[in-house]
Amino acid sequence: MQHAGADGGWPEGTLLAELRRDGSPAALAAERAVLRLGTRRAHGHGETLILDRDLGGFVLLLLTGFAKATVEDTAGAAALLDVRAYGDVVGEAAALDGQPRSATVTAAGPVTVRRISQPEWLHWLGTHAPAGIALSRCLVHRGRATTRRLVGLASEPVLNRLARQLADLAGRYGTAGPRGVGITLRPRLTQAELAALTGAGERRVHHALHELAGLGLLRLGRRSTTVLSLPGLLELADGAADLSGPGARPPAARP
Repeated sequence: MQHAGADGGWPEGTLLAELRRDGSPAALAAERAVLRLGTRRAHGHGETLILDRDLGGFVLLLLTGFAKATVEDTAGAAALLDVRAYGDVVGEAAALDGQPRSATVTAAGPVTVRRISQPEWLHWLGTHAPAGIALSRCLVHRGRATTRRLVGLASEPVLNRLARQLADLAGRYGTAGPRGVGITLRPRLTQAELAALTGAGERRVHHALHELAGLGLLRLGRRSTTVLSLPGLLELADGAADLSGPGARPPAARP
C-alpha cells in the first residue's frame, strides 16, 4: 500500500500534490487542514466507496491505495472511466453542484480514506485560498489526460492507444519491478478495464498486450504487468516507431 513519503510524494496531478507543489505557507496549512477533516476509514478491495446516481454529497480523500471510477455500459457491465490514486479526491463534483453521482467508485485493493462531509468540504474550500486553485489544477490535469485519450480514440491504432495508456499508468503510479527491473503497473487492471480505457475490444487488447511483450516492452505475469521500457512505450504511443513494411524499426526494447 502506498502513501506519501517524508517529502509529501503524492502522485502528480492529485489534489495533495498540487497543494504541495504550491509550497506556500497558506498551501501547506490547507494541506494540514484537509488531512484533519472528516473521519478516517479503511476499505478492502472491491468495496463500493461511491454509488452511481446516489444523492450523497460527501467527499473521499484517498490517503493510501487506488480507486476505480466506473459506469455501466449498454450491456450492463462496468466500464472503467478513470483511476484515482492516493492524494486525490473522489466525489467532489456532487459536493460542489449537489447533483447525483456520475460514476461508481470502488477500491482497487486496500484503501484508506478520509470521509469528508459536504459542509466541511465547502468550508475548507472557502477558508483556504490555495485550496480552490489546487483543486482547479487537479481538474485541469484530469481534463488534459481525457483530451489526450479522446484524440487517440479518434486517430490512433489500438496498439498505439494501449501503449499510451500503459505508459501513463507506469509514469504516474508505477513502482520498481522485481529485482529493480522495469516498472510494475499499479493498480492491477483487467484486460476488460484496459479495453475500456483504450476504447477497444477485449480480444484486441489481449493480442496487443502480447504484441508489446513480443517487442520486449512488457513482461506479462499472472498477477502483474511490468513495463520493461517506458521510452519504448512512449515512442510507440507517439507514432515514432515503424512496425510495418521492409526496414521496420521497432521501439527501443530497453530504457
